Amino acid sequence: MRKVQQYQFVLILLIFLILVFYSYEPDFEYSDTINELLGILAGEPINASFPITFYQSAYVDYRFDPPRLRIFTLNKCVKSSQFLLVDLHIDGNNSAPVRKNIYGEPLSVNCPSLYAPASSCVYNPYIFSIGLKTNANLKKVTIHLGSRKVELNVQKVYKKSTEGITVCLQPVYYFSHWQNIVLYIEAWRAQGATRFIVYFHSGTKETWKVLEYYRDLGMIEIKSWPRFPSLPADIADKYPKIDDSVYIISFFLSMNICILDIKTTIGTVADFDEVMVPTNGRLLDYATKEMTDTNVGALSFENQYVSFTPRIYTSNFSGVASPEFRVHIGPAKYVFNASVLSIAQVHWAGSFTDSSMRSKDADGALLHFRFDAEAKNVTASEKHFRFFPDDHSTHIKNMHDTAHKIFDGVIPKFSTKSYDTLQKCVNRIIPVEDKVCLSTSGICKAEMDEVEDWVYADSEPIFLIGT
Repeated sequence: MRKVQQYQFVLILLIFLILVFYSYEPDFEYSDTINELLGILAGEPINASFPITFYQSAYVDYRFDPPRLRIFTLNKCVKSSQFLLVDLHIDGNNSAPVRKNIYGEPLSVNCPSLYAPASSCVYNPYIFSIGLKTNANLKKVTIHLGSRKVELNVQKVYKKSTEGITVCLQPVYYFSHWQNIVLYIEAWRAQGATRFIVYFHSGTKETWKVLEYYRDLGMIEIKSWPRFPSLPADIADKYPKIDDSVYIISFFLSMNICILDIKTTIGTVADFDEVMVPTNGRLLDYATKEMTDTNVGALSFENQYVSFTPRIYTSNFSGVASPEFRVHIGPAKYVFNASVLSIAQVHWAGSFTDSSMRSKDADGALLHFRFDAEAKNVTASEKHFRFFPDDHSTHIKNMHDTAHKIFDGVIPKFSTKSYDTLQKCVNRIIPVEDKVCLSTSGICKAEMDEVEDWVYADSEPIFLIGT
């Protein structure tokens, strides 16, 4: 017992000495956590044999006080004692870079994921972060992985002051419903959206043509979301390919990167078949009123299935004038104050930069116009909402004219072939009891390529594995 007490005393003394040392070290520019101090004694660095890939940019987030360095990754689950060994290059500092141990946590809360289709996946989205001193000017980050190293550029994030809504799109995979995009862009614009950030993996030629049209008008920014890189040769045969073992939870990366790229006061993450609307008026006005000078950091909108007669896939948008609403108890979506959202979850605000902020139920609805909404066995709803806060007829004519302009007057005939093929592939992979990662981007590629000449994202090196 006496020996145990002696060891405990030595451990406490070491921690105390480390705290004193770092408090008075002249080159110390960064705040530490107790976890990091304990890691110095008992932790282990992530090394070259560990499967991990990094998003190309690290972020210094000045929405926090003090600011935080944030690094996004995809990797196998990390033990609490494991850390990244990182050199922080400070502008104007003549001394050597400051070396730090940086710890991570899964963006989807749990690793492995508790979501059944993703529970068997090897790769999970992570964020590694550490607090910084306010006056530090970080220019570059070098990550050491044993014999390998990765260099990341640094982007700075500040609180937002430009009025508007930025809409983030999670990676678009094998998308064929171009009509959804036209309605989506026009409805969100009418609600106050001023910018769209679209992460693109693959789509039909028609889908790409619609995206190009709005991009050329300056309304949307298309960001490549290509296939993930191969692991280094010396470990590639020990693990599955990233594309084959990362479920769509990889979109936690894109949406959390996207919220840092937002320039407007309000932001949201919504699929191409989702539009959030207030009961009365325009969304931008309603959200601004609810979230200005209050502790409301996000507004949550209940899910409402919508169908149209005629369906918009006939290229006739007239059915949007009198949508049919259906009762559906489904997950909500939300808009948020872009100056305070820290971690975005898919259906709720995960956390805020200020712990006093909270989410609030919105007076409105998430209008969810799923392709198969008519097939859902749900009852009609007595509620009624509007896609457009003003005259629907003007917007419907505009959508019709826009489609003709995009396709030079020859509207493509819609086919369900690619949609049906993807559903067939997914059904083949399910049930998840087989312990197969439901990674449609990798497993379904061969089948999808047989039915469509897809436009794929440019293979830009936005994910880095190091050399």
